[in-house]
Amino acid sequence: MKKFISILCLSLFFTIGYTQTNKTKIEDAVFTKGSLYKQEVFSVDNIAAFRLDAIKVTNLEKFDITTGVRIVQKRIFGKNPETFTNYIDANEISGVITALQYIKTILKSNTIPSNYTEIKYSTPSGFQIALITILNEQDKLTWEFMAQPNLSVEKTRVSLSLKDIDTLLKAFEQAKQKLQ
Repeated sequence: MKKFISILCLSLFFTIGYTQTNKTKIEDAVFTKGSLYKQEVFSVDNIAAFRLDAIKVTNLEKFDITTGVRIVQKRIFGKNPETFTNYIDANEISGVITALQYIKTILKSNTIPSNYTEIKYSTPSGFQIALITILNEQDKLTWEFMAQPNLSVEKTRVSLSLKDIDTLLKAFEQAKQKLQ
């Protein structure tokens, strides 16, 4: 019985520790309890699959300012609408922009690898973009662009058009500019 309780406590400890390391600074600021704070939301251009908002949170007691991006995705599964939210800290935005620019460069080169290939970028908070090869109707490899606003929720993955890369890049660039 002691061994079972020890294993249970150890499992709980690792679970709590894992979930706490994935929290972002902006998420902590948005969900602060027992504190007076101001939240400013700046809209940016969006894609149909999800919405991005640049967010600035000011703790009015400590005068701390935290910034980042909130990603909101609304999906309908059967008859049930669900909303998924993820946060990206301001210091992670440049990485997403660089990855999107790299993906655009790959597509401009018109080069398709001869084998299955995935080019992925994930933020520490779990937002992921990916360029993967798929077989088209002629059984030839071609590129497909995907995004997953929250890696911990499998059903948030969406296939996007290659045109959405420019729109998503513009949205992140706008968010970065509004938060400076």
